[in-house]
Amino acid sequence: MRLFLFIFLSSLSTTSWAQNCLTHISDVDFIMASKKAGSYRWVQDNTVDKFDLTSLPEFSRYLAYARQVINARNPRASWLCPINTRTVRLLQTQNQLGDTLQVVDLLSPFELKRADSNKVALLFHGLTDSPFSYHSLAAFFYEQGYNVRTVLLPGHGTAASDLQETDFEQWQAITHYAISRTSKDYDEIVVGGYSTGAALAIAHLAENPVPKQVKAMMLWSPATEPHNKNGWLSKWVDLIPFVNWIDEDADIDFAKYESFAFAAATLAHEAMRRIKADKLAKKTLPNIPLFIAQSDVDTTIDATATLALAGAWYNPEKRPKTRNNLLVYYGDKRTATQALSEHYPIVNYQCQQGIPPCNNIIDLSHISVINSPQHPYYGELGQYRNCGSYLDDDALYKRCKTAPHVLVGERTAANLDKGVLKRLTYNPFFSELEQDMRRFLAQLE
Repeated sequence: MRLFLFIFLSSLSTTSWAQNCLTHISDVDFIMASKKAGSYRWVQDNTVDKFDLTSLPEFSRYLAYARQVINARNPRASWLCPINTRTVRLLQTQNQLGDTLQVVDLLSPFELKRADSNKVALLFHGLTDSPFSYHSLAAFFYEQGYNVRTVLLPGHGTAASDLQETDFEQWQAITHYAISRTSKDYDEIVVGGYSTGAALAIAHLAENPVPKQVKAMMLWSPATEPHNKNGWLSKWVDLIPFVNWIDEDADIDFAKYESFAFAAATLAHEAMRRIKADKLAKKTLPNIPLFIAQSDVDTTIDATATLALAGAWYNPEKRPKTRNNLLVYYGDKRTATQALSEHYPIVNYQCQQGIPPCNNIIDLSHISVINSPQHPYYGELGQYRNCGSYLDDDALYKRCKTAPHVLVGERTAANLDKGVLKRLTYNPFFSELEQDMRRFLAQLE
């Protein structure tokens, strides 16, 4: 009997427990060992046949292919991952997901379908992210009467090393495919982009004929320009043998790469250089309204560059529909009003510590804007803590991961000087964001 119990418990520890995406989420010893060893930094070296996007295959075929890539190359694809977001529940209701969730289910691109609507939100995720990053916004769009489509940028959904094998042309190809294919399938399209996904969407619509089905563009923390203006150097640094990584983290977050390669920085630079405000001002931009949600203390992206992009897009005389642009600005409103026309529509929210909805939150981060506080993984009570500010200090990294009370906000130098800080991963003003997005979408009708 004892032998049987030992074998049973051992099998539990090596299957049910070890194969669960949440098992080690707060196990600091495991996290530290993974950070040092790079346990989840590398893909499984399985090849997948190339998929021809040029023929604009049906979206269902593309979804099946993307899932195949994740299953083949992600070492955790089959792990159990019981995270029931609003979007998961919608996909289960539509019989697209079963009751038992795996990592591949949450990383794969998806389509939420409505029989009563022929309009769609087409959403592009950010660098190092996955379609899981849209689980809060996708549910919002569905509830507003939209079908929802997401795509998986090449190099994502597997492991961080895959971005070292990715070409920028692959990103351009998937952007072209998604917009072109969706234009064949739906009458009205809202193109949405978060971070680098926003840069890809903007560039495509600025550089190509815009299908008449595209009615608006919506961007969250758009990747316009980094604070570090030397991004162009990354491709040259990447050529140096054995110099591959800017950040080497544990990659314990199953849905987003925590390690960051020089090759990834090169790809991001290639996307952003195409959408500088001075370049956009010289292009024939589409007559569609633009929605932007941006934090003024974003440490990933220079918010002033985002304001410049907003200003370049806004031209009610030449493009009347841009009169309906809307900027949701988190922080000091004066920064935005000084950068934009006095007629530019702006709504503003700013955290005050100790006052709801922010309470202990200092300010909003780049990665927080798109997630609801109720998000079961990234939300207020979510399991995941972002502690990438302390990669070079193991003691502070451990405290960030385990201390019952830490500061919460963007990883600015000023905030880090105040004490141990975890980067905010949800938007305390998400209900207000939903209200502002409803207001913007109502103008399209």
